[in-house]
Amino acid sequence: MTKGERGMHASRRPLADAEREHLRGEAEDLRARARRARSAPWAVVSGGVLVLYVLTLLASDASPLYISLFWLLFGIGLFAWVRRDFLRDARGIDASAAFLESALARGEADVIAVNALAYAEFEEVEDEGACWAFDLGDGRVLFLRGQEYYRDEEFPCLEFSVVQALAESEVAALEWIETHAPPSSPDRVIPAERKRELAERLPEHLGIVRASLSELEDRLM
Repeated sequence: MTKGERGMHASRRPLADAEREHLRGEAEDLRARARRARSAPWAVVSGGVLVLYVLTLLASDASPLYISLFWLLFGIGLFAWVRRDFLRDARGIDASAAFLESALARGEADVIAVNALAYAEFEEVEDEGACWAFDLGDGRVLFLRGQEYYRDEEFPCLEFSVVQALAESEVAALEWIETHAPPSSPDRVIPAERKRELAERLPEHLGIVRASLSELEDRLM
């Protein structure tokens, strides 16, 4: 796609050095979170049980031995239960880190370059994320959806690239937007009530509808 040409073009390129550093930093942060999740149960349970144990000693006439045995057994059971949940979370975080590390090892990104004629904004319903429909100017409308695409100082605009760092499984491990034009205002804002009516017919992220913005809702229906 030449400069100024409307539409969408996909390509593949190596990751830039700055992108590699970003991936590495994200993966290291996730590994650190996983380590904290593995060590957290001991601190959480021991602190809470110790406070309750002392309060029970002060408030109860029961034998300190029985009180100690009760809170020891309770603490062991609580620790096992809490640790199970924290370890499950840690495994999930580690899996996400491994996904990023796979993309770092591969070192490639798919790039979807977009030069749109106009765009429409779908108002958010609850907290499902942003939803934008970009008129590619060639009879197609491209949808961008998700929590990552909320309005900011640079986006949305009419010329941008969606960059996907690829894991070795060919799946995008991380995705971000590179803007190539100033931010702009939507041609249309579709209310949340109307979006609810269209919810089951809206394309997924990066889905395409053959329509123009003016006829988009009719085509979806």
